[in-house]
Amino acid sequence: MLPIPDASVGKVLGLVEVLYSYGAQAKVSFLSEELRMPIDELGAVIDMAELFDLMKIRDGTATLTLYGEAVSLGTIEDKKRILRKKISTIEPFKTASAFIKKKGVAKEDELSAKISEKYPIQDKERFHKLFINWGTYAGIFEYDSQERAFKAVQKPAGRDIGVIG
Repeated sequence: MLPIPDASVGKVLGLVEVLYSYGAQAKVSFLSEELRMPIDELGAVIDMAELFDLMKIRDGTATLTLYGEAVSLGTIEDKKRILRKKISTIEPFKTASAFIKKKGVAKEDELSAKISEKYPIQDKERFHKLFINWGTYAGIFEYDSQERAFKAVQKPAGRDIGVIG
């Protein structure tokens, strides 16, 4: 059991872009065939996309949200900005980000213990990979694999996307 769906940034962004290419709406069964992804694996990707408010599912049909369309149309920096804004409200990233900011640098085992206080993690290795994948892509922390430590990052300069904000 993981506190977040088992889906990487790349799979979620790929799903969002494929859905956009089909007019921002498609049947989940069609997406499963189109992406050559088993429905159970696609389910985790959809769950993560819904967690980030990039799409909604209703009656077996996936529809992009405003955030999903913005991610599809945006540059890489736009995608990161949108995900950074959303991830700061999603647990356990919210708890982890606050902990890392407070400490400046947090060792992997410290952060894992902090997250485990609130969220059960049965597969720590898998969670660790997903957590680093999402957190570093969105820019909420840096990870030093040699030190096995998370480091707070300053808010990146640049504009926020007004339509989304």
